[in-house]
Amino acid sequence: MELITEMHQLMLNPKIVNSLNKDSIYFALPNQYQIITLKQVEKPGFVFTDTLLFDNIMQSYQSHRMLRYQTNLGDQPVQLTISKSLNISDKLIENVTIVIFFLSIAFMLCIIVFNNYFFKRIWGNFFKTIETIQAYNISDVQEVKLPESEISEFNLLNRVLEKMHERIKQDYQNLKEFIENISHEIQTPLAIIKSKIELLTQSEKLDTDQLALIQSMQTSAMRLSNLNKTLILLSKIDNNQFPRKEKVDIKEIIDFHLDNFEEIIESKDIGITKDYQCQTTIQADSDLINVMLLNLLKNAIYHNQPSGKLEIICGSNNLVIRNTGKELEISQDDLFKRFTKSSFKPDSLGLGLAIVKKICDYYHFHIEYMYQNNYHTITILFQ
Repeated sequence: MELITEMHQLMLNPKIVNSLNKDSIYFALPNQYQIITLKQVEKPGFVFTDTLLFDNIMQSYQSHRMLRYQTNLGDQPVQLTISKSLNISDKLIENVTIVIFFLSIAFMLCIIVFNNYFFKRIWGNFFKTIETIQAYNISDVQEVKLPESEISEFNLLNRVLEKMHERIKQDYQNLKEFIENISHEIQTPLAIIKSKIELLTQSEKLDTDQLALIQSMQTSAMRLSNLNKTLILLSKIDNNQFPRKEKVDIKEIIDFHLDNFEEIIESKDIGITKDYQCQTTIQADSDLINVMLLNLLKNAIYHNQPSGKLEIICGSNNLVIRNTGKELEISQDDLFKRFTKSSFKPDSLGLGLAIVKKICDYYHFHIEYMYQNNYHTITILFQ
């Protein structure tokens, strides 16, 4: 449409009429114009074509869009031609595209910079509060200090969290004191009861029935004492009262406990196989690891069958304890729960494996149980 409009303007230009006696006229305007005289009009109407024309400025052939129109100007048939360079349009589109591209990138960078600035300014203290809460340990002596913020809602959140921390800290201290008091107060009468029972057993005036009753009382007192110690240990683990960490040699502790169980092992004729592939040391509280390994070995020995087998495999980051024995009467899902015990051992407290699981969870160890081919297998992954 643009070329057609210019064609009409060209036809109305008086300079063209004055130049019709020439065979060809060329006008060096923004678009190239050409007039050629004809003998007669052969192809009336507009004809659009694309062609290559020599550009005097670029000194090369360039692509052009050409419009031809044959008509009579006065009595003279002529052909009017308008040629428009396509390179100018392409170059313009290219330049506009480049400019828009870089403007878009600059705009996006500005958005990112301003967003990060305002994000850090507005939410920076909030995330510091989150980090403080994530690193919070109830057994820490230091008080929790939450950063001040320019936003009143965040300050309100910090005040609520600080008050909640104070209540939790107070409840924790009360619970800790309660456990310590229970531990002290129960152990004292239990010790008295056990000592009195021992004195009774030494009496010569007891008959068989009385002696059986006293032995039953002594067994119950020992059971109550062990139950008290075990429950207190579980509570201390829950309350994170074992922060101390040191290098603990797994192999050394296993050998120590096996020596203590030597008489029971010989009486049940249990064959022991030890495979210490490497020296395994872990960072943990030595008392807790002692309790964990003691319960695992005690469980593997007491629940083993006569003339059974006990295999201990100690790898670089794992421990495997396998023992022969009857299949469990309880579900594997309930094996590590408190007070879960088999009918084969009614006198058991049912807390041994619960303590093992609690210690593993405390140190983020992974524990697995499997029964296959008459073997009970417990695997602990230390990493």
